[in-house]
Amino acid sequence: MLRLNRNSLISILLSVIALILVSCGGSSATTPPPPTYTELQITRIQDYLSDIEKNAERFADLEVSVAKGDWQEARNIMRGPLGEMLMDMRALNRNLLPKDQATPTALTRALTDDFLKIDQGAELDSIAVAQEGFREAEADFKAYLNSLPELS
Repeated sequence: MLRLNRNSLISILLSVIALILVSCGGSSATTPPPPTYTELQITRIQDYLSDIEKNAERFADLEVSVAKGDWQEARNIMRGPLGEMLMDMRALNRNLLPKDQATPTALTRALTDDFLKIDQGAELDSIAVAQEGFREAEADFKAYLNSLPELS
């Protein structure tokens, strides 16, 4: 017969108890807190937003150029300050949390398409087509601003 000394018996008993405790222990996984914006992200977003709003002031100049049929000036505005505005919008979008990115990203693409429509109006020498593109651009830009999350 197998003879176990006292130390061996205690070791086996402790191992069995440890095994039972580990196997019966419930999952300790907790749900992580929802992601939030860091101070750095908030600062970057606010900086981009400030630049976006500054360049958006040129919408009024674009409207006048389109109404006059001054296509060269309209293109200069779209490729200059409003082009920078689009780049800042894309950069701002990348700093948003994933759950907040979809709508602003879609509206940035829509605004790009609106500028292409204004450019198409210039190609056709059609003030009406360009004005329609301008109205859509204004609406999409306002929707973009409204789609951004509150960061207070």
